[in-house]
Amino acid sequence: MDQQKMGTHIMSPPSVPNHNKKAHDQEKSHDFKTQQPYLVYSPVVKPNYNPIDSVSHVFNSWTNKADTIARNVWRNLKTGPSVSEVACGKLKLTAKALTEGGFDPLYKQIFATDPNEQLKKTFACYLSTITGPVAGTLYLSSTKVAFCSDRPLSFRAPLGHEAWSYYKVAIPLANIGSVNPVVMRENPSERYIQIVTTDGHDFWFMGLINFEKAKHHVLETLSHFRGQPYGGY
Repeated sequence: MDQQKMGTHIMSPPSVPNHNKKAHDQEKSHDFKTQQPYLVYSPVVKPNYNPIDSVSHVFNSWTNKADTIARNVWRNLKTGPSVSEVACGKLKLTAKALTEGGFDPLYKQIFATDPNEQLKKTFACYLSTITGPVAGTLYLSSTKVAFCSDRPLSFRAPLGHEAWSYYKVAIPLANIGSVNPVVMRENPSERYIQIVTTDGHDFWFMGLINFEKAKHHVLETLSHFRGQPYGGY
Protein backbone atom coordinates (compact mmCIF):
# COMPACT_ATOMS: atom_id res chain seq x y z
CA MET A 1 0.00 0.00 0.00
CA ASP A 2 2.84 2.36 0.92
CA GLN A 3 4.53 1.48 -2.37
CA GLN A 4 1.46 2.56 -4.33
CA LYS A 5 0.96 5.72 -2.29
CA MET A 6 4.53 6.95 -2.20
CA GLY A 7 5.71 5.89 -5.67
CA THR A 8 8.63 3.66 -6.52
CA HIS A 9 11.48 3.65 -4.02
CA ILE A 10 13.06 0.61 -5.64
CA MET A 11 16.15 0.77 -7.81
CA SER A 12 15.37 -1.05 -11.04
CA PRO A 13 16.52 -1.07 -14.67
CA PRO A 14 15.46 1.69 -17.08
CA SER A 15 12.42 0.67 -19.08
CA VAL A 16 10.25 1.64 -22.02
CA PRO A 17 7.26 3.68 -20.71
CA ASN A 18 4.09 1.68 -20.07
CA HIS A 19 6.16 -1.41 -19.34
CA ASN A 20 6.40 -0.33 -15.72
CA LYS A 21 5.09 -2.39 -12.80
CA LYS A 22 6.13 -5.64 -14.52
CA ALA A 23 9.25 -6.36 -12.51
CA HIS A 24 9.77 -10.02 -11.74
CA ASP A 25 10.85 -10.27 -8.12
CA GLN A 26 11.94 -6.65 -8.57
CA GLU A 27 14.38 -7.94 -11.18
CA LYS A 28 16.68 -9.07 -8.32
CA SER A 29 17.55 -5.39 -8.16
CA HIS A 30 21.28 -5.82 -7.52
CA ASP A 31 21.84 -7.99 -10.61
CA PHE A 32 21.34 -5.21 -13.14
CA LYS A 33 24.26 -3.20 -11.73
CA THR A 34 26.74 -5.20 -13.79
CA GLN A 35 24.49 -5.05 -16.86
CA GLN A 36 24.00 -1.27 -16.87
CA PRO A 37 27.33 0.55 -17.25
CA TYR A 38 25.77 4.02 -17.14
CA LEU A 39 24.40 3.79 -13.60
CA VAL A 40 26.43 5.43 -10.84
CA TYR A 41 26.09 4.13 -7.27
CA SER A 42 26.75 6.20 -4.17
CA PRO A 43 25.24 4.51 -1.10
CA VAL A 44 23.59 6.80 1.46
CA VAL A 45 21.94 6.41 4.85
CA LYS A 46 18.33 5.25 4.70
CA PRO A 47 16.21 8.41 4.30
CA ASN A 48 13.29 9.46 6.45
CA TYR A 49 10.28 10.20 4.24
CA ASN A 50 7.77 12.83 5.25
CA PRO A 51 4.88 12.87 2.77
CA ILE A 52 2.96 15.41 4.86
CA ASP A 53 5.38 18.25 4.08
CA SER A 54 3.40 21.32 3.05
CA VAL A 55 3.76 22.44 -0.56
CA SER A 56 0.91 24.94 -0.71
CA HIS A 57 3.24 27.95 -0.92
CA VAL A 58 4.81 26.48 -4.07
CA PHE A 59 1.47 26.24 -5.81
CA ASN A 60 0.63 29.78 -4.66
CA SER A 61 3.81 31.05 -6.25
CA TRP A 62 2.63 29.70 -9.58
CA THR A 63 -0.59 31.74 -9.66
CA ASN A 64 0.92 34.37 -11.95
CA LYS A 65 2.36 31.83 -14.39
CA ALA A 66 0.89 31.30 -17.81
CA ASP A 67 -1.75 28.58 -18.10
CA THR A 68 0.40 26.49 -20.42
CA ILE A 69 3.31 26.43 -18.01
CA ALA A 70 1.00 25.60 -15.12
CA ARG A 71 -0.48 22.67 -17.04
CA ASN A 72 2.97 21.36 -17.89
CA VAL A 73 4.13 21.67 -14.28
CA TRP A 74 1.03 19.83 -13.10
CA ARG A 75 1.64 17.10 -15.68
CA ASN A 76 5.19 16.75 -14.43
CA LEU A 77 4.00 16.41 -10.84
CA LYS A 78 1.15 14.02 -11.49
CA THR A 79 3.39 11.65 -13.48
CA GLY A 80 4.44 10.35 -10.08
CA PRO A 81 2.03 8.33 -7.93
CA SER A 82 2.05 11.01 -5.21
CA VAL A 83 1.90 14.73 -6.06
CA SER A 84 2.99 15.77 -2.56
CA GLU A 85 6.00 13.45 -2.63
CA VAL A 86 7.18 14.74 -6.02
CA ALA A 87 6.61 18.38 -5.10
CA CYS A 88 8.48 17.99 -1.83
CA GLY A 89 11.36 16.38 -3.67
CA LYS A 90 11.52 19.29 -6.12
CA LEU A 91 11.40 21.80 -3.27
CA LYS A 92 14.26 20.15 -1.41
CA LEU A 93 16.36 19.86 -4.56
CA THR A 94 15.84 23.54 -5.42
CA ALA A 95 16.66 24.56 -1.85
CA LYS A 96 19.84 22.49 -1.96
CA ALA A 97 20.83 24.04 -5.29
CA LEU A 98 20.33 27.53 -3.85
CA THR A 99 22.46 26.78 -0.80
CA GLU A 100 25.19 25.34 -3.03
CA GLY A 101 25.21 28.44 -5.25
CA GLY A 102 23.17 27.05 -8.14
CA PHE A 103 22.84 23.86 -10.14
CA ASP A 104 26.36 24.04 -11.59
CA PRO A 105 28.22 23.40 -8.31
CA LEU A 106 25.50 20.91 -7.30
CA TYR A 107 26.04 19.03 -10.56
CA LYS A 108 29.79 18.88 -9.97
CA GLN A 109 29.09 17.62 -6.46
CA ILE A 110 26.84 14.83 -7.71
CA PHE A 111 28.86 13.67 -10.74
CA ALA A 112 32.52 13.30 -11.58
CA THR A 113 33.30 16.01 -14.12
CA ASP A 114 36.11 16.98 -16.45
CA PRO A 115 38.04 20.20 -15.66
CA ASN A 116 36.65 21.98 -18.74
CA GLU A 117 33.16 20.48 -18.56
CA GLN A 118 30.35 23.02 -18.47
CA LEU A 119 26.77 22.49 -17.36
CA LYS A 120 24.45 23.83 -20.06
CA LYS A 121 20.88 23.12 -18.92
CA THR A 122 18.83 21.30 -16.29
CA PHE A 123 15.33 19.91 -16.70
CA ALA A 124 12.91 18.46 -14.15
CA CYS A 125 11.72 15.10 -15.46
CA TYR A 126 11.27 11.40 -14.78
CA LEU A 127 13.30 8.39 -15.81
CA SER A 128 11.09 5.48 -16.81
CA THR A 129 12.06 2.25 -14.99
CA ILE A 130 10.54 -1.21 -14.63
CA THR A 131 9.04 -0.44 -11.23
CA GLY A 132 7.77 3.02 -12.17
CA PRO A 133 8.88 6.56 -13.09
CA VAL A 134 11.65 8.04 -10.96
CA ALA A 135 11.41 11.80 -10.31
CA GLY A 136 14.64 13.70 -10.76
CA THR A 137 16.66 16.19 -12.79
CA LEU A 138 18.15 15.79 -16.25
CA TYR A 139 21.55 17.51 -16.51
CA LEU A 140 22.91 18.45 -19.93
CA SER A 141 26.59 19.32 -20.02
CA SER A 142 29.23 19.81 -22.68
CA THR A 143 30.35 16.18 -22.28
CA LYS A 144 27.41 14.12 -21.02
CA VAL A 145 23.71 13.69 -20.41
CA ALA A 146 23.12 12.82 -16.76
CA PHE A 147 20.19 12.18 -14.44
CA CYS A 148 19.90 12.14 -10.66
CA SER A 149 16.80 11.21 -8.67
CA ASP A 150 15.33 13.66 -6.19
CA ARG A 151 15.38 10.97 -3.50
CA PRO A 152 17.45 7.87 -2.70
CA LEU A 153 16.00 4.54 -3.83
CA SER A 154 16.47 1.16 -2.22
CA PHE A 155 18.22 -1.81 -3.81
CA ARG A 156 19.33 -5.26 -2.71
CA ALA A 157 23.08 -5.27 -2.10
CA PRO A 158 25.18 -8.28 -3.20
CA LEU A 159 25.32 -9.54 0.40
CA GLY A 160 21.53 -9.53 0.56
CA HIS A 161 20.89 -6.52 2.78
CA GLU A 162 18.85 -3.47 1.80
CA ALA A 163 20.90 -0.45 0.74
CA TRP A 164 20.02 3.02 -0.53
CA SER A 165 21.42 5.15 -3.34
CA TYR A 166 20.45 8.11 -5.45
CA TYR A 167 19.50 6.87 -8.92
CA LYS A 168 22.24 8.42 -11.04
CA VAL A 169 22.82 7.94 -14.76
CA ALA A 170 25.79 9.39 -16.64
CA ILE A 171 25.90 8.97 -20.43
CA PRO A 172 28.93 10.43 -22.24
CA LEU A 173 27.92 12.26 -25.42
CA ALA A 174 30.44 10.10 -27.29
CA ASN A 175 28.39 7.01 -26.32
CA ILE A 176 25.05 8.32 -27.57
CA GLY A 177 23.91 6.62 -30.74
CA SER A 178 20.63 8.48 -31.21
CA VAL A 179 18.19 10.84 -29.54
CA ASN A 180 14.56 10.21 -30.44
CA PRO A 181 11.78 12.62 -29.43
CA VAL A 182 8.56 10.59 -29.17
CA VAL A 183 5.02 11.99 -29.08
CA MET A 184 2.22 9.45 -28.68
CA ARG A 185 -0.36 9.89 -31.46
CA GLU A 186 -3.25 8.66 -29.32
CA ASN A 187 -2.29 11.03 -26.50
CA PRO A 188 -0.06 13.98 -27.58
CA SER A 189 0.45 15.01 -23.95
CA GLU A 190 2.56 11.86 -23.51
CA ARG A 191 5.95 12.94 -24.78
CA TYR A 192 9.30 11.29 -24.25
CA ILE A 193 12.95 11.74 -25.10
CA GLN A 194 14.56 8.39 -25.81
CA ILE A 195 18.34 8.18 -25.67
CA VAL A 196 19.94 5.08 -27.19
CA THR A 197 23.60 4.37 -26.54
CA THR A 198 26.06 2.92 -29.04
CA ASP A 199 26.21 -0.30 -27.00
CA GLY A 200 22.47 -0.91 -27.01
CA HIS A 201 21.16 0.63 -23.77
CA ASP A 202 18.19 2.97 -23.91
CA PHE A 203 16.75 5.52 -21.51
CA TRP A 204 13.30 7.15 -21.63
CA PHE A 205 12.85 10.57 -20.04
CA MET A 206 9.28 11.71 -19.49
CA GLY A 207 7.17 14.35 -17.73
CA LEU A 208 9.34 17.21 -18.99
CA ILE A 209 7.83 20.60 -18.11
CA ASN A 210 9.10 22.10 -21.38
CA PHE A 211 9.43 19.20 -23.80
CA GLU A 212 10.24 21.32 -26.88
CA LYS A 213 12.99 23.23 -25.09
CA ALA A 214 14.54 20.07 -23.66
CA LYS A 215 14.42 18.32 -27.05
CA HIS A 216 16.03 21.32 -28.75
CA HIS A 217 18.92 21.61 -26.29
CA VAL A 218 19.69 17.88 -26.17
CA LEU A 219 19.78 17.59 -29.96
CA GLU A 220 21.72 20.83 -30.37
CA THR A 221 24.35 19.82 -27.80
CA LEU A 222 24.81 16.42 -29.43
CA SER A 223 25.15 17.99 -32.89
CA HIS A 224 27.76 20.47 -31.69
CA PHE A 225 29.69 17.71 -29.91
CA ARG A 226 29.81 15.73 -33.14
CA GLY A 227 30.89 18.80 -35.07
CA GLN A 228 27.74 18.77 -37.14
CA PRO A 229 25.50 21.73 -38.01
CA TYR A 230 22.31 21.74 -35.98
CA GLY A 231 19.21 21.67 -38.14
CA GLY A 232 16.75 22.82 -35.49
CA TYR A 233 14.89 19.52 -35.18
